[in-house]
Amino acid sequence: MEQNPNEIDVRKIVRVVMEHWWWFAASVVFFILLGTAYYLRKAPKWTTDATIMLRQKEMGAEDALSSLSMLGLSGNTAAEDEVVVLSSRGLLYQTIDALNLWEGSSKRGGLRWETEFPNAALKIDYLALNKDAQKRPFTVKVKPTKKGYTVKTKMGFFHRSTTRVETLGEPIETCVGTIAIHANRELSRDTTYRVAHARRELVVASYGKMLKVAQHKKESNIIKLSIVSPCPERDKALLHQLIEQYNLNAIVDKNMIATNTAAFIDERLAIITEELSDAENAVASYKEQNNIADLSTQAQIFLHANSTEERALAEIETQMSLIDYIDEFLRDDTKRNNLIPANLGVTDGSLSSGISEYNALQLQRMRIMRTATEDNPVIEQMNAQLATIRQNIIATISSVRESLQIRKRNMQAQDREYDRQIKDAPEKEREYVRVVRQQQIKERLYIYLYQKREENALMLAATAMPAKIVDMPQRDVLSASPKLKKLLAMCFLLGLMFPAGLLYLFMLLNNQIDDAKEFECRVKAPLLGQLVQNSRNVHIAIRDGESTVSAELFRLIRTNLRYVIPSDVKSPVILVTSSINGDGKSYVAANTALSLAMLGKKVALVGLDIRKPMLAVYFGLRDKGHLTDYLAEPSIELDDIIVPSGEHKNLDIIPCGTVPPNPAELLQTERVDELFAELRKRYDYIIVDTAPVALVSDTYLLDRIADMTIYVFRYKYTPSEMIDYMNQMVEQKRMHNIACVLNGVKGIKAGYGYGGQKE
Repeated sequence: MEQNPNEIDVRKIVRVVMEHWWWFAASVVFFILLGTAYYLRKAPKWTTDATIMLRQKEMGAEDALSSLSMLGLSGNTAAEDEVVVLSSRGLLYQTIDALNLWEGSSKRGGLRWETEFPNAALKIDYLALNKDAQKRPFTVKVKPTKKGYTVKTKMGFFHRSTTRVETLGEPIETCVGTIAIHANRELSRDTTYRVAHARRELVVASYGKMLKVAQHKKESNIIKLSIVSPCPERDKALLHQLIEQYNLNAIVDKNMIATNTAAFIDERLAIITEELSDAENAVASYKEQNNIADLSTQAQIFLHANSTEERALAEIETQMSLIDYIDEFLRDDTKRNNLIPANLGVTDGSLSSGISEYNALQLQRMRIMRTATEDNPVIEQMNAQLATIRQNIIATISSVRESLQIRKRNMQAQDREYDRQIKDAPEKEREYVRVVRQQQIKERLYIYLYQKREENALMLAATAMPAKIVDMPQRDVLSASPKLKKLLAMCFLLGLMFPAGLLYLFMLLNNQIDDAKEFECRVKAPLLGQLVQNSRNVHIAIRDGESTVSAELFRLIRTNLRYVIPSDVKSPVILVTSSINGDGKSYVAANTALSLAMLGKKVALVGLDIRKPMLAVYFGLRDKGHLTDYLAEPSIELDDIIVPSGEHKNLDIIPCGTVPPNPAELLQTERVDELFAELRKRYDYIIVDTAPVALVSDTYLLDRIADMTIYVFRYKYTPSEMIDYMNQMVEQKRMHNIACVLNGVKGIKAGYGYGGQKE
């Protein structure tokens, strides 16, 4: 019966697992002990979280408050941007600096290091650190003793130092340089205290990895902040300070824009006030000089001045003045690092967007400049970006100015109709209209800027926090990790999976015959029997009166031979071969011959493995034989090469003798046929120990004189592909009447009721 190669052999899997059960037991014990040690050594981690809500801009608010949206402080800006702001390195730097978390202080608690916060036991002054210590992290451990303190400093694996001092506070020379250690409280002798020091950017990066900031859900203004670490008290303080710094920065940024805008408006108001005063004086002077007092004429003039066209033209003039102010501001090199006034009421969307983008980047640059210098690569990159945006804004201003001029020309064309209506009016009245119009334009711009100043002052006075705390920072009491039960369960599973993986890998890489049942299913030749492993390492396994497992199995093979050898064959010649050296063919040949001799049959055991003869060694014969001499020399008689076995009177041996230089040619001589013809006359069975068929062709040359072939496989030794090799031999009839023997199976696997007997 052939086995489907794609079918999972559950029985084989169970057998392999049972054979290696102690692997699983040892692995489970090891991983559980490892998990327990990890649990005792690793401080439990807790999740500390907080929830904030970004305040949205109220419906119907004045445009003067639109600068809040530029700062990312209202619902108009996507909350994803605020997630980035809250997890930014600059904000973390300010938070860590405010809490003074640049160093990690801890003390030994059993097998664990327990973080100390807020009251650290030690404070270290770094008086003179060497160059390596300024770049690399290091730790300082202090252990109180009866005679003082032991200070151990470690930087990497190779840089260590141990110093013993009587008191703390004095300078100490260590492997990292000169330091001074101060105790903030009385130190316990049963505890070791540790301070971990690292560069500030590494500390910020470490907290950045622990901090998680995410939206509650998509398009939501609610943001959740969380930290997982062994010190929830420190995490609560850090989250609270982070939110506070976020709000403080937002208010500072808002006030910065508002203050900058107020100064700009005040400067422009001073100029407009002077221009308005000049315009009003010009109107009064003109009226006085020309005696204009006709109320009906004045009413008609003012009615026209307040028409729709005049108001639109005045608005255009106002917008052109505003963009001229901004253009002048941008071209002033002394104000290159200042914020652009943002709430002047510019109506062009692209220009407002550009100003917002510029101010946002400028604010970010200001934050970074608090902890960096001008030659910082990030600052240099931001300067280049600001210069590009600045040029884009100037180009946009030119485009907007051109657009306003076109609109102005259109409005002026419409206004010419009015001019035609008053063409008959005296020249003085027409000049008066022009003077009044200039005065009204200045007045409108003055009123507009004054209104913006008041609105900007209102925004400056507004102190509402942009982020409202929904849930205060709090430790999640159910979030402790690792949990002992889950950890042990995981270790138990790992303890089972690890040896299972090794066994699976071993089975994938193993190409040897390791399953007797599978072997029976795959071979296409009769199976004479299985032989147990030769644990005693003796060559002769069967003797008269012995009933060992090996002896009984050879007797079983002897019985099965009767059903394989054709009944009409007298004195059969049986070849014993294998695939490779070491399969045990000589062992099988010798003991099969002995088992037949015990039946009272005359048996000849012929050694024709002339390349590596072993029969003389197995039977302890001093004379190694002369079979090869007999085949090569016709003068030698058969009786000269036959040797009594010494194990049984009915068994004779014909050892091989000297290894010839031409084994294949020697086996094809007529002398071989004459030899076996004579042996058939003298013996009931002729057992021939031949060479392995997968290595040389000697055995194939002897097939002409054989009646059957015993093909020997060895358990956990012979490559499994040799089964297919033998099956091809059977299908192609390269050797006829082949039967198999599986050698070297463990006693409990061989079966047949003899598993409990001893060898």
